[in-house]
Amino acid sequence: MISKWFGCLVLSLAVISAQGEVPIVTRAEWNAKPPSGPMDSMKNPLPRVAIAHTAGNSCSDDAGCALAMRNMQHFQMSSQMFSDIGYHYMIGGNGKVYEGRSTNQRGAFAGSNNEGTLGIAFIGTFVNSLPNQEALEVAQRLLEQAVQLGQLLENYKLVGHRQLSATESPGEALYALIKQWPHWSAQI
Repeated sequence: MISKWFGCLVLSLAVISAQGEVPIVTRAEWNAKPPSGPMDSMKNPLPRVAIAHTAGNSCSDDAGCALAMRNMQHFQMSSQMFSDIGYHYMIGGNGKVYEGRSTNQRGAFAGSNNEGTLGIAFIGTFVNSLPNQEALEVAQRLLEQAVQLGQLLENYKLVGHRQLSATESPGEALYALIKQWPHWSAQI
């Protein structure tokens, strides 16, 4: 009887643990190019996170999101002359998080406000509509995990990309939503 109870407990804990894990697609898995040059470092934990959108097409499956990542990296490295993709994490419509540059490297998405800021972008344009529920939920779990991993301070500030630079990002619909999230700050 105890053995059966213990087995159910272990199974329950495994299910809880699996739900809490954030599915992160590594740079190798989405076939990222290596950085083209050096990048400035940042010390973790960071005091702020900026939520952005990529202002392009959204993606809904693994192949489409990996292609969107490669296209974004190519554009940012060749047209914007960044050393690598500008964000630390991107979130696809497939509910997966895509690894960008290291959180120990300063981002390239908010000009002079990149220092001390973790950059998270939703893949797509969210002016009139929101990312799907799966993407929104994984974003919340990513923020919790970033605190647990020491990437973000426990009392971090959450801001919209538009608060840091002259941009429409993260789009009007997504910006209205993140203002309701924990850690939201009108102050940068």
